[in-house]
Amino acid sequence: MSFYIARFKDIEQREFEVEIVTPLFLGGSDPKKGELRTASIKGALRFWWRALYGCDDLEDMKKRESEIFGSTEKKSNLKITLNGLEKIKGVIADLPQGLKIPTQSKGKTFPISIIEYLAFGLCEFKKEQRKNVYTKEHISAGTKFSVAFKYNKAFEEDILNAFKALVTYGGLGSHSRNGFGSVTIDAESYPIIRKGDLKSFSAISSHVCIFNKFDEKSTWVDALSEIGNAYREARLSIEQRHGFTKRALIAMPIEAKGENIPDYIRRGRHSKPYYLHVNKLPNCKYQGQILFMPYNYEQPKRKEYFEVCNKMNEKLAQISGGAR
Repeated sequence: MSFYIARFKDIEQREFEVEIVTPLFLGGSDPKKGELRTASIKGALRFWWRALYGCDDLEDMKKRESEIFGSTEKKSNLKITLNGLEKIKGVIADLPQGLKIPTQSKGKTFPISIIEYLAFGLCEFKKEQRKNVYTKEHISAGTKFSVAFKYNKAFEEDILNAFKALVTYGGLGSHSRNGFGSVTIDAESYPIIRKGDLKSFSAISSHVCIFNKFDEKSTWVDALSEIGNAYREARLSIEQRHGFTKRALIAMPIEAKGENIPDYIRRGRHSKPYYLHVNKLPNCKYQGQILFMPYNYEQPKRKEYFEVCNKMNEKLAQISGGAR
């Protein structure tokens, strides 16, 4: 039998041990079940590849992206394998509440959990239990698995940089922009270089800034609570709790029970430019950070969009002690 070594020429393979830092809500065919999937990891890599290497020539970007990740017409040059999954099971359980913030409603003051604030949509209030209950499984913080990449060497830098950016600034699964699904690997982080013009999608540009001077904490709960509260305070600095007009410039749709929200805000689509993330440090401490990565917002709201973001950023810098 012939063996064609040429087909393996210039093929590289890298494997990383991954640790889940904050609870990861990721499902498959049943969205309520917790499950690690290669398709979801590849999707996250696509997002961060676009953030690092994308351009507003969408046809060119689509062509370059499909060369690496594949398309309906082209086979992927990247194969992802997950190992150690046999010991991983999703659990449905309440998370620690973390920091509690006093808030007012109908003339009464009561505390809200900042973790539940960030997990809005993953849990719902049960009258019979008189508390919020998580309705989706998660994979617990501290869980470890390995991910192996096999790829053509020509795309090594693109793939590894996208993965390191994902690990450094983003996350996997639902509510990853709210700090859930943060992961860590034993490798150097990806340093973002602020340069370039705004794109029509979320991408690195000269407008990017990182709020990473938050305190080190003993647990992921405390670290996520700190940045979650900072984000909430910054949002409230632009518009109070029952206001939606300026808030919609940060993200929509907006769902709030019992509130009269305009249809264009309830049904509109606009992803927020803020990425909450928790790092696990070498000393086993945890530190939160917030990445601001905007895009070229549509007219005629572009000026107002950046006015709102600038006000939020000023508040975040004040709370965190600065940004870079």
